[in-house]
Amino acid sequence: ALGPLGVGALGAALAWAVEPLALRRHLWAAASAAALLPAFHFIALPGMVHYHIALLALIALTAGCALRAAREDGWYGFLAGVAGGFAIWLTPETMPFVLMAFGGLALRWLRAPNAATLLTAADGCFDVLGIGLFVDPPAGGYGAAEIDRLSYVYVTMALLLLAAAALLLRIQARGGRWRGWLGLLVMGLALAVWIAAFPGVAAGPAGLLPPAEARAFFGVISELAAPRGLDLIVFLLPGAWAVLYAAARAWEERRPALKDLEGGLLGPRPRAPLAWAYVALCAAVALALGAGYLLFTSLSAIFGAALLPVALSGIAARGGRLAWVKSLAVLALVLLGPYLALWAEPPALASQPVCDLTGIAPLLAPAAGQVVLAVPEAAPELLYRAPVLTVGSLYHHGIAGFMRDRAAWRAPSGPAPPAALTASGAAFVLICPHPGRSALVGDLPPGTLWDVLNEGLVPPWLQAAGQDAAGWRLYRITP
Repeated sequence: ALGPLGVGALGAALAWAVEPLALRRHLWAAASAAALLPAFHFIALPGMVHYHIALLALIALTAGCALRAAREDGWYGFLAGVAGGFAIWLTPETMPFVLMAFGGLALRWLRAPNAATLLTAADGCFDVLGIGLFVDPPAGGYGAAEIDRLSYVYVTMALLLLAAAALLLRIQARGGRWRGWLGLLVMGLALAVWIAAFPGVAAGPAGLLPPAEARAFFGVISELAAPRGLDLIVFLLPGAWAVLYAAARAWEERRPALKDLEGGLLGPRPRAPLAWAYVALCAAVALALGAGYLLFTSLSAIFGAALLPVALSGIAARGGRLAWVKSLAVLALVLLGPYLALWAEPPALASQPVCDLTGIAPLLAPAAGQVVLAVPEAAPELLYRAPVLTVGSLYHHGIAGFMRDRAAWRAPSGPAPPAALTASGAAFVLICPHPGRSALVGDLPPGTLWDVLNEGLVPPWLQAAGQDAAGWRLYRITP
């Protein structure tokens, strides 16, 4: 039940985050979007524990605290830093979106002297990351410059932002016509120095591996495939709507102020075309990430979910006889639009067969304590459910094991065990046959070890050791 519970927590976080911008009676829309949008479903199914739900909730909390800190509330600034620090500690994938939230506070600097708020935000982030590094250092020690987990790389980022925010206090005290832009330059230089010191951050996870290994590694991860065809509507429609809505608000608020919303935490809202343009830019970045990777479509969807109650509140504030029609149209577009495409053609992830590993332990009993060759995406659950070792898995720091696993499956099957299989150290082979071909061998002609076993053709050097109801088959490698 952790998946659905996580979605509930995400919905609550999104509703709370946008409360200053929306009428309370419309906050349900954000929670409903979190529960209904397909972009969240494939990472929140019952029985699935996926860190991306926690990631999204922490991003929402960081943005919500930053929004409240815009009223020069230092306490919420500190909480924004704390939430952002925990998000980066969970996974550095959140770092760009944490910086987006902090960037909103930096834009506020152009209009108001909020150096103290920026300082508290940077302080909160530095405190959490510093303590996190102390209690949870990388496997290589405190001096290991890891970019795919918490390390001194991100503590350095927080320290530079803290120093830059402290310098803003001096700039704020001196005043002057260039105060705003000079402050942004200082913050920008701090980030530029950090990226120059750790250029691997800009390359992302792909920068951890040599190009050939990166292509082989990321090419078999279905979550990192780009959505195609109707999947673009299923997963990206809410995010695309969010970009258009924020851009329209930015253009609209260039005109004299519209009717204020009721009950907002910030009270009557001044026009904020620059802020809405910034939201549109951030949503566009998330949309571009989602267009490149299925896994990141959820990052785009949270913009759609968060802005839905804001849009409904805007319609209610304008009033009119057709307000309810407009509200229904927005709800139908964002919440039902993806399902129209889903019904027309099931998305790629939903159409892929999945072999259940829940009851795999009895089948693997003969292989206890020995190395099993299995598809790398199954390795984490195999290690959790059975006392076996695996050749490789989808883990950056285990790239050598992944490449051995990949080579064994890609080896041509013949009268004797392939050299690549022998080199893997495996004593058993585990496979769950299903239609289609694995991405591990998709670029090769048929005849690989994976192809032969997937078709049920057992080479003479493999001995059947068992099969379970879920379709998994275990073979013992014989001399």
